[in-house]
Amino acid sequence: MPLTISEKALDWALTHAVARGDTDIFPGVFEFEAVRHDWTQVRAFFQSADALNWTVRPARRCLVPKHKFGFRISTQLDPLDFLVYTALIREVGDRLESRRVPVAEHIVHSYRFGPQPDGRMFSDDWTYRTFQQASHAACTARVKHIAIADIADFFPRISTHRIDNALDSALGVGHMHAVLLKKLLNHWAGTYSFGIPVGSAASRLVAELAIADVDQALLAERAKFVRYSDDYRFFCRTESEAYRCLSVVARVLWENHGLTLQQHKTRVISVDVFKTMYLRESEQREVDTLSERFYELMQSLGIDDPYGDIDLDSLSPRARGRIEALNLHGILKEQLANDDLDLPLTKFLLRRLAQVGVGRSTGLVLKRFEKFVPVVREAIDYILQTATSGADRRKVGKQLLRIYSDKRHSASHLEYSRMYLLHPFTVDAEWESATKLVQLRNDAVDEFSTRELTLGIGRARQDYWFRSRKQSLTSLGAWVRRAFIYGASCLPADEYKHWIRGLQSQLDPLDKAVARWGSDHPISSHPQR
Repeated sequence: MPLTISEKALDWALTHAVARGDTDIFPGVFEFEAVRHDWTQVRAFFQSADALNWTVRPARRCLVPKHKFGFRISTQLDPLDFLVYTALIREVGDRLESRRVPVAEHIVHSYRFGPQPDGRMFSDDWTYRTFQQASHAACTARVKHIAIADIADFFPRISTHRIDNALDSALGVGHMHAVLLKKLLNHWAGTYSFGIPVGSAASRLVAELAIADVDQALLAERAKFVRYSDDYRFFCRTESEAYRCLSVVARVLWENHGLTLQQHKTRVISVDVFKTMYLRESEQREVDTLSERFYELMQSLGIDDPYGDIDLDSLSPRARGRIEALNLHGILKEQLANDDLDLPLTKFLLRRLAQVGVGRSTGLVLKRFEKFVPVVREAIDYILQTATSGADRRKVGKQLLRIYSDKRHSASHLEYSRMYLLHPFTVDAEWESATKLVQLRNDAVDEFSTRELTLGIGRARQDYWFRSRKQSLTSLGAWVRRAFIYGASCLPADEYKHWIRGLQSQLDPLDKAVARWGSDHPISSHPQR
């Protein structure tokens, strides 16, 4: 029997992609706008054949900084693969969710499936904040010690065999959705037998399903705990009990999944230390730095999640005023004086500075950019939001390209950070001269830089560059080819459409959607904001 993904699920997956993005690691991709513009034809392509015969398309992956000296491999899925993956999870998500510890237990607070019409996949009722609240509630008078545990390299190391088993258990052996999901996930894992794509909402639910057996094993051992993603907290009467809980979770993770705990994050602490360090409750705690005052204010406003975005519009005028009155620039300077940045706090600061439109820190970010490499996405997003005038953008653009080209600069060593340094040039043409972009494009050695530079040249309306290279389109990799098709829409309309008509037999469905998008929304007249 063939598998046809429903229109409802596909429509929802597209809404999710456009509204929420495909990943929280890589820059947003223009392809989803092209797909939305051509949705009737793209959706018909999805439904025209048995989904079980879906051919997995080229993803792209690179090394991504995790902290100052740590890295992980991250994968960005082909946009059509992402839509198939997300639509499949939308159709069976309720059944996957049902295999987890019930929400009524108030134990697992991460990524509870609850899709909304606006594209949100997870319920807002279960968040990092409820994790904090549950942790607070668990600190009863009888609890004296807390065991803290964090899974090491959870997404990159999770076993695809365990995922296969979990999908079969949740959906049934031979279930068509399980068969296709396993096919996709095993393809993305490549020659390895572990790892799932990091950053997508669908992968988060799959990962939660895969380790649901660990939660069940802990409950069978009568452990009192709460979990958010790969973070466990055990609430114990004695230090011996806390040690036992750590040994149980370590054993189950290793025997069932081949996973281990992060040594430097695993500890047993007193309940008072836990409240001070993790819940920030102690009124007697010394507050003598701007960073600590910032955390104190967030706690007083009920904002416990340093990883999330603050919706300023949802706060009261008084609360907004207290945030806007903070010396965010001073806190950022204070962080830069430390050997290691507090990465959640630094991301938080950059997001808030961008939200309130304060460009005062731009010079500081650019001057100390090597410190911001682990948070390069937030640093560039901040610059994009606050460098608003043409003069500012040209000045900043020159500095970004100087960093990109400086082989001695730490930001130039990773294709991931090079991609983000170039990303502003894909947004509009105000950041730097087109001549420099063409020179860099000719010398680019990695796919990520090549794609960004191709889009930047198109945004800068350098039609001569595309005209002289049109014949080389079919030799380009998929991600760069789509950038070339869209970038070439800076050509005169008649010339572009004539070129595209001659290529139809060589284009796949996503290429065709990009070409039609480029014809109706040429890159030079449609800046991304």
